[in-house]
Amino acid sequence: MNQQAFEKMGSFRQKVIRCVYEEKKSVYETAIACGCTAEKVKRVMKKWKALSRNEMETLPLKDDQ
Repeated sequence: MNQQAFEKMGSFRQKVIRCVYEEKKSVYETAIACGCTAEKVKRVMKKWKALSRNEMETLPLKDDQ
């Protein structure tokens, strides 16, 4: 998990991300656990994927020197 991207998210989004990616819950189980709709969970997951992808692109590459 990309820690920098994770820390940029709010507490609700962190809870959703933890449920989906660490606890391997489905979208519907996460929605019930977080007290929201499945559509909101999907939006949070979409934002997380975009943010973590963006963070990975901005990281400097390591040289094998």
